[in-house]
Amino acid sequence: MKTIIFVWTHKFNIDKFHLDKYNLYKEVHFHFGLGDLIRATIKLFALSKKMNFEFIVDVQLHPLGQFLKKIKHPFLEQVLHNKNNVDYVCYGAVEDYINSKPDNSVSYIFTNDFFEGEITEEIRVFIKHIFRPTMPFQEFIDNKISTIPSNPYNILHYRLNDNEFLNKKSDENFVEILKHVKHNSEPNDVFITDTQSFKKVVSKNVQLFTFNTKICHLGLSTDRSAIKDTLFEFFLITKCSKIKTYCKIHKMSGFVKWVSQIYDIPVEVITKY
Repeated sequence: MKTIIFVWTHKFNIDKFHLDKYNLYKEVHFHFGLGDLIRATIKLFALSKKMNFEFIVDVQLHPLGQFLKKIKHPFLEQVLHNKNNVDYVCYGAVEDYINSKPDNSVSYIFTNDFFEGEITEEIRVFIKHIFRPTMPFQEFIDNKISTIPSNPYNILHYRLNDNEFLNKKSDENFVEILKHVKHNSEPNDVFITDTQSFKKVVSKNVQLFTFNTKICHLGLSTDRSAIKDTLFEFFLITKCSKIKTYCKIHKMSGFVKWVSQIYDIPVEVITKY
């Protein structure tokens, strides 16, 4: 049986011929966030059932792995030895890639493939097993959540852009989007956003509970504190009663979409001012 190991990592090898063949959307930025990781993991898990290969997820080379319990599998050492041999497999190419491998082969891959199927209970259990905090991190999560004044609480989530993640300056003054927050906020909301400067504006102008967290792009950052805060907000969302989300650049941010589906949390896409 073939073994496919999805190595969560920032470093992977990109073959130009492979990219020219499969990169239909002409992507040029190959850094992938938490939503991308979860989506691609689900795709590979579903394919493992369809194509009958052993599927393993390994997170020990990814910065977020320091906050999650180690996933035990027979190839832990081999992953470390092959950290420079991880192949990027483009979206839409995964089945071709797996079919090209001989029986009994072991492949170390990274992919951002898409998944449009049903989220089964088996998938939920598999993903939840990946996201098991270490004991110190679990205590950190529990202590912070205990400070929320409302129980239960909603998440009010705003995804504006990647500018701050990419250290790009933005001339946005947030006047209109601040009106949007005021219109859609409720007393038991916890406010989170990918844009630190926007969080500061909201904190000064709207009575909403928010954490003093520093959020990062998990496909780019190696800042331990920012990674910890970002992963904390992931677990914060898993504990809420409802997600209200606004995304300026997509229909819905993958960061909240997959939490909603895996942890069975109602989600509302808010658009009204």
